[in-house]
Amino acid sequence: MTPASPHSGPLAHLLAFSREHWRRLLLLFFGLLVPLLIFVSIAEDVFNKEPFAFEKPLMLALHAGASPMLDRVAVAFSLLGSARGMVPVTLVLAYVFYRLRHRLGYFLALSLGGVALINVLLKNVFERPRPAFWTPILPEPDSSFPSGHAMFASALATSLAVLLWPTRWRVPALVLGGLYVLGMMWSRVYIGVHYPTDVLGGALFSLAWVIALTRALRIHPAFPVQSREG
Repeated sequence: MTPASPHSGPLAHLLAFSREHWRRLLLLFFGLLVPLLIFVSIAEDVFNKEPFAFEKPLMLALHAGASPMLDRVAVAFSLLGSARGMVPVTLVLAYVFYRLRHRLGYFLALSLGGVALINVLLKNVFERPRPAFWTPILPEPDSSFPSGHAMFASALATSLAVLLWPTRWRVPALVLGGLYVLGMMWSRVYIGVHYPTDVLGGALFSLAWVIALTRALRIHPAFPVQSREG
């Protein structure tokens, strides 16, 4: 009987695969698995109506630093992330990238339109009341978790980073997209219509959603599938 070679077997194949695809595996781990697990952890506590001790002090601290200038900035972010801002942005971007390549248009439509529909579903499931620590300058009538503004901002920023990854614009897309998402998250908590966990959970869910779509639609070879013309 021939002895097994130390360079063969399942473990050796796994190590070889990991060495070859470690960038892709890291992307799936930090872009899909970790955000999804954090979202599920937050969602479980929200569903069970368990309070987050840090939220009220953090929100009151933000409100204590309010100013007319910050009010205008927060309102601008919020209006951009509202349905009036989201719908035209989604339609324009989906059309532009569809003309470049059909699959890219479908990807954007599913990324941005998908999170809008999922947000409505999740709000109806969790029915978390809005914060009531002060009267917000832009009150909202529906449920609080997860934040639709944060979900759309994260989906938009992640989608554009994916699409621009093969180009020289990927670094600006990552930096500006990250600032845009953080600004949107801040604005919703600053205004007083969302808890911090609302915006964090929404942003993380969209990150995982978009990364999953990159695999399902085979958007770019930097992700764990080969790109094919669509």
